[in-house]
Amino acid sequence: MAAAAQRDPEFELFVRLGAATGLRRGEVVALRWYDLDLDGAELSVSGNVLFVRGLTGGFVRKGPKSEHGERLVALDARTVELLRTHRARRAESALAVGVSLAEDSYLFTRVSDSARPIRPEAMTRRFGRLAASLGHEYTLHGLRHFTATQLGAVAEAATVRERMGHGSLTVSSIYTHRVRAAAEHMGRILEEQ
Repeated sequence: MAAAAQRDPEFELFVRLGAATGLRRGEVVALRWYDLDLDGAELSVSGNVLFVRGLTGGFVRKGPKSEHGERLVALDARTVELLRTHRARRAESALAVGVSLAEDSYLFTRVSDSARPIRPEAMTRRFGRLAASLGHEYTLHGLRHFTATQLGAVAEAATVRERMGHGSLTVSSIYTHRVRAAAEHMGRILEEQ
């Protein structure tokens, strides 16, 4: 799937951010350049984007889904590298229309000045088409579950909660419980051999 996404660097970065951080699609779409500390290799989750008919501009940027939604999330070196490259592309696009890339502009957008975020549903559809073209039934939201499950293999529920922005420890415990149950299941199978 990664090779197919690489044909579109912006989409590749969107998918990678979702996988690497576990952010909800609306949280990824809500990211603005000042939410990033690329030298410190972290991002600040501070909002969520919703598109609603009848609103001026068509969308609202509001706080995260839960009280634990505002959080700092560490980034790996490759994701930081891709973000730097993406920033250079967005700055070039803004200059092409005679403006500079503002710090409060959105990372993912369809407008040259980056003042308006891309619709979360557009990214969901793109992910679905990519998965279907590869013969999979993966979903963008399923990627978030995958990330939580992978984190549950190496971290305690409280760490999973903090990184994923879950509203309760109970939700995060589901992922760590599943991983432990899978490990015990595999252990039983191996013991029977």
